Amino acid sequence: MHNKYPHLLSPAKIGKVELRNKTVMAAMGMSQAENGFVNQAVLNHYAERAKGGVGAIIVEVTCVDSPLGLNTKGMLVIDDDKYIPGMKQLADVIHDGGSKAFLQISHTGRGARRAIIGDQPVGPSAVAMPYSFMMGLANETPRALTIDEIKAIEEKYAQAALRAKKAGFDGVEIHAVGYYLGQQFLSSKANIRTDEYGGSRENRIRFHLNIVKRIRELCGEDFAIIVKLSVIEMGKDGGISMLDGVYYCKKFQEAGVDAIEVLAGKWNSEAGKKEAPESAYPDCMAVALCLVMKLGIFMATGKKKTIPLIGGGRAQNPAKAEKALASGQCDMIFIGHGLLAQPDLVNLIEQNREDEIRPCIGCGHCIDHQLQHGCRAVCSGNAVLARGDNDYTIIPAETKKKVVVVGGGVAGVEAARIAAKRGHDVTLFEADNKIGGQMNLAHLPPYKQHLGLMMPYLERQLELTGVKVHLGKKVTKDEILALNPDAVVCATGVNPRKLNMAGAERAVSANAVLEGAQTGKNVVVIGGGSIGCETAELLASQGKKVSIVEMLPTLASNTGKTAQTILLGHLKGNGVQMFTETKVEQITATEVICKDKNGKQFNLKADSVVVAIGNTPETTLYDSLKDSVKELYNIGDSNGGGIIPTAVYEGYTVGCRI
Repeated sequence: MHNKYPHLLSPAKIGKVELRNKTVMAAMGMSQAENGFVNQAVLNHYAERAKGGVGAIIVEVTCVDSPLGLNTKGMLVIDDDKYIPGMKQLADVIHDGGSKAFLQISHTGRGARRAIIGDQPVGPSAVAMPYSFMMGLANETPRALTIDEIKAIEEKYAQAALRAKKAGFDGVEIHAVGYYLGQQFLSSKANIRTDEYGGSRENRIRFHLNIVKRIRELCGEDFAIIVKLSVIEMGKDGGISMLDGVYYCKKFQEAGVDAIEVLAGKWNSEAGKKEAPESAYPDCMAVALCLVMKLGIFMATGKKKTIPLIGGGRAQNPAKAEKALASGQCDMIFIGHGLLAQPDLVNLIEQNREDEIRPCIGCGHCIDHQLQHGCRAVCSGNAVLARGDNDYTIIPAETKKKVVVVGGGVAGVEAARIAAKRGHDVTLFEADNKIGGQMNLAHLPPYKQHLGLMMPYLERQLELTGVKVHLGKKVTKDEILALNPDAVVCATGVNPRKLNMAGAERAVSANAVLEGAQTGKNVVVIGGGSIGCETAELLASQGKKVSIVEMLPTLASNTGKTAQTILLGHLKGNGVQMFTETKVEQITATEVICKDKNGKQFNLKADSVVVAIGNTPETTLYDSLKDSVKELYNIGDSNGGGIIPTAVYEGYTVGCRI
């Protein structure tokens, strides 16, 4: 037994399926499939997590009824026997890595997009999916399913489970969370039927119980069944109460379900001023729901023992996970984004190498890319995630080179880390006295604290890979050439764009404010991108009267949809005035003079003015080296900027190329 985490790393069972430990990889859509089929990218993704030590893997949401039930073009499909060979390969690579394999089976229902399925979506009732700031999606009114259609879909779920068994999976997970059909049937707001499938808790769960019964008939008792369940659906459009959740858990237990993965949902269209984005989620945030369900089932049945309840929610912190298990709050731990960022997370925990774990910073780009943009998921830490067929192998360099990296932000550190792992002799120069680059600013606004977890990780990686680091050193062209490098990587970041107008000397940069510069009571922020809005939020939280002036029609348009909605909710809740399609004409001693899109002029009182009008790439060093260094690269913000995943990917790619 592991001395440090005896509960987390001890064996567990789901039904008759034995797991090597109590960790479960939650199903997370990657959108890597090709026409529904398993491909090499899918195999590599799950093989790496299985080798990484997790007890069980629940393979991402897989469609039982294509095309009507699809949620993205890259979704896996299991509605036909033709998918079994690929699924067998997938189950095999998971087993080869030592994990048990479960397949999440699902139908998107009213959440399906006409652009994807080519038709009107369907649902329990003709009730449109509302906008939710947690998912950033809304949809057209679906067509209500007939009873015959519902029964046909039930059979599709069961046949999908049978195919999973034939492919070698140990079990399935029935998806009843989020905007998928499983949750829609259970919600009194999405399901307003008055027949045998609606009108009461007993009827709303009939769809699921019929599926469970039929899976048992087809697959037998040895084949495990998990239900991923929203035990409460909050918000004005939420239709699952906590009492509903207890009832559903109790009925699933009675029906012979082997485990329940416990979550919550929310259908608020706007975020309140204290609503936290993922970058501020508490560790193990959904674990307490398991305890509530246990107590509720005990009160309803008098039985203390329940089927395993799997809890989690930002559960990559092993100490918090261990505490949740030791106290009996939950029986197993599901880990999601932590395993996207660090595939061998469980192995590192078991080997007492926790300081090497790449953190999930809660940026939300993985979800945003997959659901909002219809692309494969990406990660701000893990450059390999869903990027082609990469199998995480870092190939040693054929020729060892002397490499100089200039810039210690995420792009520069990633390039240095990978180049050093491949055997190159790497030296990194950073002008600041600390590693991290723009990340040192990014974690300073409210609700962004998890972004600060990246810096210790970056520093540790440089130590582990033997990169020679020089801090507080703005290196020159001559100094670089004197080192006689074989390759130079410039990751020199950006310079804040300066305001060019009358009165600009009164303004202070958003960066300075984030680092502690003081402002007056009335503050005007010029620029409504993510930095401007986050700076405004910080100032408003200090009790300042804040206005934002932005030329574009949308604020914080350069951030993910969910994070954007939450940020705008915070600004509104804190009374920030927001002016879009508005141009600043002049800054006076006491005011900022503005003009709206109709040419109407108005003045804003300003004790202080903050500028956040973007950045310009710093390419001076790169430009000076173009004719002097044969192998020269420019990456990250100095190469045009963008989101963190892009910078990390550029660093990784260059590190592999040198």
